[in-house]
Amino acid sequence: MDDFYHKNIFGEIVDLDFSAVDEQKDEIKTKHSDFNIFSLTDAVGARNKKEAWVLYQKALASGMVAEEIFYRIVWIIKSMLIASQTKSFEETEMKEFPYQKAKGYAKNFSKEELEDLSEKLVVGYHNARRGVGEIDGLIEKTLLGL
Repeated sequence: MDDFYHKNIFGEIVDLDFSAVDEQKDEIKTKHSDFNIFSLTDAVGARNKKEAWVLYQKALASGMVAEEIFYRIVWIIKSMLIASQTKSFEETEMKEFPYQKAKGYAKNFSKEELEDLSEKLVVGYHNARRGVGEIDGLIEKTLLGL
């Protein structure tokens, strides 16, 4: 039965060499490590649309995909929403440091603005999955609309 995993569709035994794949993974990890995604989330929280857009372009240039960046933006918006509605990090499942940062950033937005941003991101994501629009366009609109 072990031979099954080493045969091609014609039943010929093949030797699989995954060393090239491992090297590619290492190269991708190194490339991503050049960019700190939290600088982008800090710019979003600070409501600095120009810096956020520039950092978004740098993130893409570092090899990150738009969907990966999207989730980080959703994370900071969600964190600000949670922080704006609570008094301390003990009320949440967040760690103290990100909670305090989100609490400070939440002062740059009204509760309604954060809810609206969150809704637009969720609806835009689902529309992109249905083929109506694209994630990268959604991120750019969101960042430029801060």
